[in-house]
Amino acid sequence: LNKKREPIRQTERPASTKNDDYHHYDDAAELKCLCLKTHRRKTIACSKCRRLQHRECVRTHHQSQRYICAECWRTEPHVESGATIIVSPASIKYQWESEIRKHVCDPSFRVFVYNGATDKHGKWISPTELASYDVVLTDYNVLKPEIYLVAENARTSRHEKRFLVPSTPLAMIRWWRVCLDEAQMVEGLNNNASKMVKTLPAVHRWTVTGTPIEKTINNLHGLVHYLDYDPYSSFPVWSEYASRFRTGNAAPLLTIMVRVMWRTCKHAVLDQLGIPPQTERIHYIRMSDLQSYFYRGEHFQCAQAFREKARKIGLSLRMAQMNIQTMNSLLEPLRKLRLDCTIPSVLHVGATTLQAKKLLTPAELHEHLVTANVNDCKGQLRSVVSSLNGMAAVHILQQSYNQAFRLYQATLRWADDYQGTISVDTLLQIHAIHNLLDLLRTYEEDIEASLKPTVEQIQAYEERCARLEWRYIEQYASKVRSIENALKPAIGKVNELIAPDSGHPPIRLDRAWWHDLLTILERDTQRHATFQYRLFRELNVLENTGVGSWRSMDLWLVNWMDKIVERRRSLNKGFQSLAFFVDNLQPNHLWSKETRTRIEMLVRTAFACHLDPALLEEDEHGMRTEERLVAEGQSPAPLCLLCVVKDILNQMEAVLFLIKKTQVATGELHQYAKRQETLEQTIVTEGDHFISFLERIKVEFKEYSQYWVEINYTVAAYDELTMCKSRLQLLTNEEHLEMQRTKKKPTLMQLLACELPDTLAEMQLSKTTAEREFIRLKGTLKYLEHLGARKEIDPCPICQIVPDGKYAVLQCGHHLCSICSLKMVKFARASGNITSCVICRHEQHVKDMQYVTLNVNSNVQAVRGSYSNKILKIIETVLELMEEERDVKIVIFSHWEQILSELGVALEENDIKYRQKSTKFYQSIEEFKDFSKGITCLLLPLRFGSKGLNLTEATHVFLVEPILNPGEEMQAIGRVHRIGQTRPTFVHRFIMLETIEATIHETIQGDRSGRWLSKDVTVEQLEQLFLLDDATRDMIVL
Repeated sequence: LNKKREPIRQTERPASTKNDDYHHYDDAAELKCLCLKTHRRKTIACSKCRRLQHRECVRTHHQSQRYICAECWRTEPHVESGATIIVSPASIKYQWESEIRKHVCDPSFRVFVYNGATDKHGKWISPTELASYDVVLTDYNVLKPEIYLVAENARTSRHEKRFLVPSTPLAMIRWWRVCLDEAQMVEGLNNNASKMVKTLPAVHRWTVTGTPIEKTINNLHGLVHYLDYDPYSSFPVWSEYASRFRTGNAAPLLTIMVRVMWRTCKHAVLDQLGIPPQTERIHYIRMSDLQSYFYRGEHFQCAQAFREKARKIGLSLRMAQMNIQTMNSLLEPLRKLRLDCTIPSVLHVGATTLQAKKLLTPAELHEHLVTANVNDCKGQLRSVVSSLNGMAAVHILQQSYNQAFRLYQATLRWADDYQGTISVDTLLQIHAIHNLLDLLRTYEEDIEASLKPTVEQIQAYEERCARLEWRYIEQYASKVRSIENALKPAIGKVNELIAPDSGHPPIRLDRAWWHDLLTILERDTQRHATFQYRLFRELNVLENTGVGSWRSMDLWLVNWMDKIVERRRSLNKGFQSLAFFVDNLQPNHLWSKETRTRIEMLVRTAFACHLDPALLEEDEHGMRTEERLVAEGQSPAPLCLLCVVKDILNQMEAVLFLIKKTQVATGELHQYAKRQETLEQTIVTEGDHFISFLERIKVEFKEYSQYWVEINYTVAAYDELTMCKSRLQLLTNEEHLEMQRTKKKPTLMQLLACELPDTLAEMQLSKTTAEREFIRLKGTLKYLEHLGARKEIDPCPICQIVPDGKYAVLQCGHHLCSICSLKMVKFARASGNITSCVICRHEQHVKDMQYVTLNVNSNVQAVRGSYSNKILKIIETVLELMEEERDVKIVIFSHWEQILSELGVALEENDIKYRQKSTKFYQSIEEFKDFSKGITCLLLPLRFGSKGLNLTEATHVFLVEPILNPGEEMQAIGRVHRIGQTRPTFVHRFIMLETIEATIHETIQGDRSGRWLSKDVTVEQLEQLFLLDDATRDMIVL
């Protein structure tokens, strides 16, 4: 079953049957061809069924030869042939052709590349022609659909087809030899490729593969089944031998397999093949500080995710026992981490709203880390301020008004201190100012005199609150104005057609354009009968409408038009009723008393109608609040003005976008009228205007819909302003008992007196935790700013020496040289690993110190572009090899096509020619092999390019990442280290230090038991890949 080179000898084949009895035909003969053409010019008659086919649709050797059509060939006996058919993966099919041309010098030796039952011109290939070749080449992808062209598997239909269905000529020939290259493709018996190769009649059957057993011993059964090796091709018989093999009794299975299996190990005959030696070079690479920081966080998260999945499926489960879904799910964290070693990646939501991994350049990675850190800082700052506001509310309930006042002032101090990118939420500031002023007004006598603000300070608080409220509303108001500016032109365009100013005739809304057309159609029914039948019966657009004649259609379309006009009028009135709100989107101190009352009423009714989140809450029976009220006999809240307008919008949408119905008016009638040359031009012109009217009114409707959405958001924003001012309320025992009696639950804002101490303690703990985390995140942000700036730094504050290699950054943002930082770490061991900044005395744990590397390896060549360190190292190595040998050829393998694409961009930027997997894969391979093209690199995904290819023109193989499957790795390396190679070859491994790549490399290289090669690895052993050395593990604990 292993790879073996042997000349394919042409076997003497039987003489082809010739018949000079060429059948002539008369004009009454039936024409049934592969095409759908009906002309009878240049046709040929089948000698059996006498049906005609076009000569241009069939391939024939000579006119005097007996011709049989594709359908009649199914009843003919097999054509005896001495040909060999070779089936291979599509990627190496043309390589077979080039190798045969290269090694077979006989000019009469004929090779045919079979790409389907019809050639590129659509002509059917007859079995006699195919059998005349010495070698026929095809691939598994071609064979998969061919199974349906075999007589036994041909698809049947209720009615006879009007065209000739081609049959596969492959199954009509008794081949001298059927040879499967990369035969592991037919291990499964139920795929179409396996079924098709099994149906091919043959004298001899060969299989060639370098990996006959990829997972279990049962992989061999597919090959045995193909070879017709009775009785072992029967799965029950095979299973008996396989079970003995698994229990340790291998002799019976080996006895039967040695009769059909010829295995030659490469190392056993390496000295006979004369292949030059192969050398391995390992390139160890260190991540940049930025990528290292990102990787540590990802390693921690992926390790946790893997352990959670491992616990669910069991640590003792072996990879060979898993199904493909379980294995993919388990290995996803491992794959993510391995990808991050080469290029950092994050989940990205694309245009299809599906999450995909996006690879990041160093600049994008820095931006991503800074953005994520800023968002985390905002979240922690929000927690701090929310806790302060909540603690103040509890103190008010406990009548500790002075402490409550201090806490509200503390909130405002946080807001004053952070006003840049990281700032306190506007609503939290409004809450603090509003309740501080309310505290002054309500409990003025109970507040200490030293805490009371002056009149000017109180006025400043009020003005600040008003500014914050308008700043919050203004962002919504600007969107409303933007949509309003887009809506007005859309309304104007519709009104232009109804009452034009340019002299064009207006759209007749009282008597539609189709009335005259339908009158004409009704007068001459016979002439337009075909169109009437197609419109009323075939298109099925008027089902359940009651339309059965032109007159009833006229009535139906008029009613539809009246609904559009009426509902558009109602829509305009509905939005006019909201004009008072839109026109007064301004600071609320500019509102009149009447306007304030109307807006507050709109907000209250909208909250009770649809904005209240409690309306969507479900009880234990799955009933929402509104449904429960109706079930209890209570009436729900009345519709607010917004919902009234929304209902009108829905009614307009229902009548305007009924595509199945309205396409009669907007499409079929109009197109038919334009095709009738005898119709008056005014009918067609009015139809054009009506189609334009419909399109414009649809645009207007869409703008109205967006306008309503933005108004609704703005009303919700006003409701948020009202809600943000509320604080915790004390629930009396009587009120609590009443709620229990009515089976109501207290809201989150209602507390019992006994709950106040515990609530205060929880908020204090939350505040302390959030403050600590906020300080840590701010320190990380300053560290990231150091990494991004890379500007000239100040001297170390201790030794006064400017760092030139590496320096440490503390949480406070100050930095120390590496020597002083090491001394500080040693001193900190005596105080629980807590150190303090020598400048500001900020205390922190030593594990929170971050390091910045300044020096750059001077040996690195100047590589253009901003890429990860591994990509830079690969490009640098390619440039070095090109300096040593200008015509050097390198094959680069990676698991991920994304990495190869990024690598391709880097190669192109550095003026290095390359080729990669494309739709014309064979052409890319041939261009790479051609030294005159000057192609240096060939980028191949491991799963596509590691098997079958002969790339002896290359002398270097790059493995971008370590490969978990040693067998797959050996296949990749074997592309250049094989028969035909005349020069020494080199394998380059690129390993990232202090990452999971280093662990994988050490594990695979140190495997003496062969477990990884045989995939006899447990989940527990996979989990150990996430373990790094002690120093790195300490860095990962964030």
